[in-house]
Amino acid sequence: MFALIGVVGIVILILIVMWGILPLLASSSTMDASMIEIGDKLKKARRELDYAPAIQREYDDAVRQMANIRSENILRPILGSYLVGVSEQIEAVARTARVRIDEIREVGVVNLPAMKKSSSLQDFKSFVVQVSTDGPYDALILFMQQMEDRNPFFCVSDIAIACQPDSPEMQRLTVRMEWLIEPRVEVKKGGGT
Repeated sequence: MFALIGVVGIVILILIVMWGILPLLASSSTMDASMIEIGDKLKKARRELDYAPAIQREYDDAVRQMANIRSENILRPILGSYLVGVSEQIEAVARTARVRIDEIREVGVVNLPAMKKSSSLQDFKSFVVQVSTDGPYDALILFMQQMEDRNPFFCVSDIAIACQPDSPEMQRLTVRMEWLIEPRVEVKKGGGT
C-alpha cells in the first residue's frame, strides 16, 4: 500500500513537473528571448528617434534647395512669352562678353528625351532658341561660359563656330540653346497660357 501510494505520488509529481513546471520554464525562456528582442527594437527605435530631427533638417534643406533651383533655373513666361526672358538673358550676357547678337530665333517647346517612365524629369519640357552672333573667339568662349554660369541647367544642343574670311579675328557662332520649363505653365506659341 505504501509502495502504491509512493508510485502514485511519483506519477503525480512527474505530471506536475511535466505539465506545470516545464511549461513554466519554457514560457520563462520564451519570455526572456522576447524581452531581449523587444529591448533591441526599443534601442533601435530610440536611435532612430535621436536621428529624426537631423533627418528632418536634411529633408527640409533638400526641399528648400530644390525649390530654390526650381525658382531660379526653370524658365517662366514673361508677358506670355518665354522668348522675352531668354532674350533678356542672352543680351545681358552678350553685353558683358562684348559680342554682338545678330539673331535670336525661337525654335519652340520640345519634349526632353525619354527617360525611365517614373522619372520626375517627365514633368519638364525644354524651350529652344537659336542664337547667331559674331565676335572674337575668346569673347565667344566668355559668352558661353557666362551663359552656363548664369543658369547651370541650360543646355547647348548644337553649336557651330565659323571663321569670317573678310575678318579673320572675328568668328561666327551659331548655337542652339535650351532652357527647362514646366509644362503646367507652358505657353502656347502666339501668347496665352
